[in-house]
Amino acid sequence: MVNTISNIDNIFSMDNGVEKAEKSNIVLIDDLPANLRLLTGILANPNYIIRAMSDPLVALSSIKTDPPDIILLDIMMPTMSGYDLCSCLKADSVTKDIPIIFITARDNIEDKVKGFSLGAVDYITKPFLSDDVIARVQIHLKMYSLQKNLQRRTEVIESLNRQLESENRQRRQVEETLRETSLWLTSVFNALEEAVIILNPDRVIMDVNPAAEKIFGYTRNEMRKQSCEMIHVDLAHYIEFRNKASQAFERGEAASFEYRVKRKDGTIFSSEHSISMLKTSTQKTIGMVSVVRDLTEKKQAQEKFLESERLKTVLEIAGTVCHELNQPLMSISGYTELAMMDISSNKINNNNSVYVKLQKIMQQIERMAGITKRLMRISRYETKDYPDCKIVDLIKSSEDKH
Repeated sequence: MVNTISNIDNIFSMDNGVEKAEKSNIVLIDDLPANLRLLTGILANPNYIIRAMSDPLVALSSIKTDPPDIILLDIMMPTMSGYDLCSCLKADSVTKDIPIIFITARDNIEDKVKGFSLGAVDYITKPFLSDDVIARVQIHLKMYSLQKNLQRRTEVIESLNRQLESENRQRRQVEETLRETSLWLTSVFNALEEAVIILNPDRVIMDVNPAAEKIFGYTRNEMRKQSCEMIHVDLAHYIEFRNKASQAFERGEAASFEYRVKRKDGTIFSSEHSISMLKTSTQKTIGMVSVVRDLTEKKQAQEKFLESERLKTVLEIAGTVCHELNQPLMSISGYTELAMMDISSNKINNNNSVYVKLQKIMQQIERMAGITKRLMRISRYETKDYPDCKIVDLIKSSEDKH
């Protein structure tokens, strides 16, 4: 658009002196050579190029091939009248604007009216004064020159107007595209579940999305124009983040790392920071975007998975141990029963201290057998059947309450 305005200024600052330096092309048409010599002598001028012609048909062809700046035309000619030649020239788009001056001995009003009606700009009757012819030619040459300049400038201005219209249309298209892109980016910005924090080179928060408000507990206005130190656990954490961010900023590269950060209420949680550079169309880095993901659920899931794996291992060990314990327990139980049967067969009082002790041993054997049975039963299930249990809970659940 600046170039367009500059072109308009150049058009209207054209030096008329340069235009005057161009020679004017004049065509004289008369079937009498004497009249042609007379007019040629009168109009002799270094600034004029005179083309004198006696044959109207030859003159018509020459004019169409090389249009002049003015035509001085006789009316009464044998092969074609001046009126007919004038009509032909005015019917042609190339020659229709060339000024035509009739020079004739016919001095009645009807001839003048007809000449002007056909498009002539002037009508000179013979005999004529040299100064009068010179003055009229100069006037019409000047008017034609101004007309051509005006037409040329009009065409240029129309072309520039079309160019301006095209540029405005392109600008509106670009603006519409930018507006649609901005709306799309804003929608994405607001819809992201991760916190998005836009920082300037000094790590001052310029903007945040709704997810950042939800995750950190601050409002958008509370976070704007504040140092990102506000979300770090302590100064040491902030300095470490600042150093890594500065290195990424200097290299113009993205970076990703985990940090413990805090909410407005002081709650501390694990997070992952992904930092990307904000750049202009010329690749100049003007800031950075930090995408923060709350890793609390991820950490909990990892801990639950580890607990599940530990539980699975313990259950496998428990199953193996129980299997190995069952054989000696069965032997101990069998020998204990035999001892008790010996005491009974010898008619020893059941209140005998040995018999009582054997009964207590039998009770403990049954207790151990109960524990191993429960652990064996538990070990047969996959860990997923106990999603909320700790290892110690399962062990306690297998113990006898007595």
